[in-house]
Amino acid sequence: MLIGKRGWKTTLAYIIVIVVSLGGTYLAHRFHPFLGYAIGAAMAALAIVLHKKAGTFLEDLQVYTLKQKRLEAKAWYFESVITNSGNIIFTTDVEHRILKFNRGSERAFGMSQSDVLGKEVHALFASPVEISALLARVDEHGSAEAPELLIKQADSGEDIWISLSVTRMLNRDKEVIGEVFNCSNISKRKQLESQLQEKNDQLLRLVITDSLTGLYNVRHLNSELGRLIRAQKRFPNRPVSIALIDVDKFKIYNDTKGHQAGDHLLVMLGNIFLNEIRQEMDSAYRYGGDEFVLLLPDTKAEGAKVICERILQAFRKLRVEPTSLSIGIAQFLPADENKEVPQAVKEFIQRADEAMYSVKEQGGDSIELRLGK
Repeated sequence: MLIGKRGWKTTLAYIIVIVVSLGGTYLAHRFHPFLGYAIGAAMAALAIVLHKKAGTFLEDLQVYTLKQKRLEAKAWYFESVITNSGNIIFTTDVEHRILKFNRGSERAFGMSQSDVLGKEVHALFASPVEISALLARVDEHGSAEAPELLIKQADSGEDIWISLSVTRMLNRDKEVIGEVFNCSNISKRKQLESQLQEKNDQLLRLVITDSLTGLYNVRHLNSELGRLIRAQKRFPNRPVSIALIDVDKFKIYNDTKGHQAGDHLLVMLGNIFLNEIRQEMDSAYRYGGDEFVLLLPDTKAEGAKVICERILQAFRKLRVEPTSLSIGIAQFLPADENKEVPQAVKEFIQRADEAMYSVKEQGGDSIELRLGK
């Protein structure tokens, strides 16, 4: 009750006064009253000093203890925030070995803290080389970022895209003690970007593709021819050839067999083109109606003829009577290099067209090269 009402300082003072009084009384009876009182007074003075010192010490001890508890509570608070955060946060030591791996990291990587503790951070990523380069930038600048990095979940095998920032960690003496990695899962954003890109590609294909045959259309032909001729002007030793192909007697076949059969014939011919030309280099176009163009970069007229002979043979095997193919081939001429691109394109196609009509006048089912004007 005494401590509760008056506090520990008052209680301590009472104890000191009692002890001094008892000490003084004992000495007065034992020796001489005056001596006893003198010693008692001295002890009382000493007691007062000790009381003040003890109070100060206990106050300091209490303040220190309170500060320690607050620091511990603060450390626990931040530890709890980091551990339970949905963000991907983990730390490494100066040797880049993992020290802390929070719950957000465990969900993203599909591994527990016990699985990765002490392992090199490079093991978490699909490209350790990128992480080495990132850590080198951290060593130089104190921090670094990687907007897009690919990781693979250990439990599901799923690819996850993250953005990553790494910051150097320092102690109170400004000494490097490791790095902190802060990541965000951007997989949904990447998925949306991929879907948007796919839709844009589909839209672009619709704009430059013939809806019946799946080949490129005239619009794309003009664009690509202009691009190739501009490149050929810079690199005149790289030849460019085109082949203009027409289906002989297609109107007769279309009128007698029907439009559906005619469309099917054009689709089959388009497939022949795609099978015989060089993938990722040559390209095939529906020029209009039953006319087609093959664009053959890095190919001389003689090489274009070899490709067209294969096409001619493949079409003959279809045995679609009474149709056949008339094919005219032209190579871009050095004399055209000084002409404006639109004029050069026009004359280039015109030479192939003249060669193709020359074949038709001779009955079709053949190939003609037009090497000059």
